[in-house]
Order: sequence, then C-alpha cells, then structure tokens
Amino acid sequence: MENNNPKSPEEENKELPANSLVTREELDKFKELTRKEYGIELTDAQAFEQATALLLLVDIVIDKTLVYRENRANINDKL
Repeated sequence: MENNNPKSPEEENKELPANSLVTREELDKFKELTRKEYGIELTDAQAFEQATALLLLVDIVIDKTLVYRENRANINDKL
C-alpha cells in the first residue's frame, strides 16, 4: 500500500521516538543552548543523540552517588 500523505523532511525531522528521554521542546532548548554557548548548529539527530547521552550520564552519576551515600550510611550505622 502506498503512503498517500508523505511527510516532508522537516516533518519527519520533528518526530521523536515514542520512548524518547527528551521532548520536542527540550530538544529545541538543547539545540538553542548549544548554539548560544558553543556556536554549533546541531541537527535534530545530533541533538537527540547528545542530549540522550547527557541524560544517561547524569542518571549514572546520580545512581552512583546514591549507592555511595547509602553505603556510607550503612557504615555509620554499624559503628
């Protein structure tokens, strides 16, 4: 079956995966910040990849910090 309503490249570029960690608004803000702070224009794909990687990194750091604090609390409880 043929798609009678093909999307333009601009429309396709505006869609994010359903399980995306970032919203369209957050992605646009990330692109704006990157442009203002670093003078770099990112495509949606580049911004999505970098924003997702940044969020995953922050998630790992938070998890490690929580585990560290939990372990320190357990050490203090044993004293």
